[in-house]
Amino acid sequence: MASTFAGIEIGKRSLMAHTQQISTAGHNISNADTEGYSRQRVQIKTMDPLYRADLSRAETPGQLGQGSCIESITRLRDELLDQRIVAQGNQESYWETREKYYSMIEDIYNEPDEISVRGNMDKYWQGWQELSMYPESQAARQAIVTRGESLAESIQQRFKSLSGVGSLINGDIEGSVRQVNDIAKQIASINSEIVKSKAVGDNPNDLMDRRDVLVEKLSKLANITSDNRDSDEFMVHLDGHILVQGHLARGFDVEPVTDNSGYSKVVWNDTGADAHISGGSLGALIELRDVDIRNEIQSLNTMTMNFADLVNDVHRNAVGANNVTGIDFFSQQPFVTDASGNYDRNGDGTNDSSYVFRFTGTNRLNPQEKVGLDGEMVLSGKNGNVTVPYHATDTIEEVIARINDSDGEVKAYLDRNSRLVLKATTAANAENPDFVIRHVEDSGLFLTGYSGILSMTGPEGAYDFARADAVSSLRQ
Repeated sequence: MASTFAGIEIGKRSLMAHTQQISTAGHNISNADTEGYSRQRVQIKTMDPLYRADLSRAETPGQLGQGSCIESITRLRDELLDQRIVAQGNQESYWETREKYYSMIEDIYNEPDEISVRGNMDKYWQGWQELSMYPESQAARQAIVTRGESLAESIQQRFKSLSGVGSLINGDIEGSVRQVNDIAKQIASINSEIVKSKAVGDNPNDLMDRRDVLVEKLSKLANITSDNRDSDEFMVHLDGHILVQGHLARGFDVEPVTDNSGYSKVVWNDTGADAHISGGSLGALIELRDVDIRNEIQSLNTMTMNFADLVNDVHRNAVGANNVTGIDFFSQQPFVTDASGNYDRNGDGTNDSSYVFRFTGTNRLNPQEKVGLDGEMVLSGKNGNVTVPYHATDTIEEVIARINDSDGEVKAYLDRNSRLVLKATTAANAENPDFVIRHVEDSGLFLTGYSGILSMTGPEGAYDFARADAVSSLRQ
């Protein structure tokens, strides 16, 4: 005969199970506004029955029902949707970050017309037009000087504005790196607590909600993916590298870039290797600073350098009202003050490089004349050096065009005195300096005795900027 207390026990279990359901419903309602909270549900199951293996089994059922009990309390969350949110979250923050900073860049270019680079350049050319009609007018001459100063000031102001945006982005990069490190440590700490809870048979729903919120926030900073291969080890990957593994978290450091820009680069703090981060607000910031802002500054510098060179080339060959010639209109301040271009590139106190912007040959050349020589020039390029051949049947003009059409970061032209000029451009690789000729070599005689730039042919007479006093390779 069953115990008289069996019915009481069944009722007690039912009350306890349904009381837990009511408590869980209250927990759900009270956390309706909690960030990242997932609604929880109590799963009810039948209590394991009692089995009576006695002599009465043949006449009565052998199992006695024991009512209901709680099987588990689970989160109602779509894990597939969570993975999609994490995978796509970085794209939204990436474009939001770019939009914010591009609005700032647009404000720089949409400056008032009367003080813009374009407006001042138009006024500058108008001044030359007026002087051409009244060359004896001192007022017209002074107007050109004043307008040239205004143009230079507007270019400097645009450069300072772009550099300021770059510095602001750099500060945001350093702040974002600290955020990534902090969130990664929090995820690793929560992973440890989750493992402990699961070890005693609990479902740490609230802890897992907190972890999901942190993972979603991290996905807005960088392109990450999460991986829960088993119940004991939750992993976060960033661009193919492990960022969090269980209770362990890696992180990043920022180190100054050795290019005098004042910027910082992101490296892994355990290996010191450069970190390549794409997507998310951090990836957008790095791309904005190292690509967009850098390209804008390079374009501005290229325009300014070529504009000043062309004006000076014409002005230098003209004769002033006082019969003086050979004077530049724009004064250019060299980045390196050493007469030979020697520069301490690695900052150890010893000159180890040569920074030279322009080579000018000593011989006058006729652009339509055939060179009558065969050989190959080796010039610094975007990714290593590039080879530019020349043949005996080529004219000077054709050789110059071949140099300029190559992928080399050295361009050529004939100045107003018909001398060959080799000029450096901006560098595609951020590790290389802008407007510095890095390598010039000639297997033949075009750059040596013909144009008068190098003193010797072959590798032994090559100019290479990666050493001090490299100008000794040039023809004096």
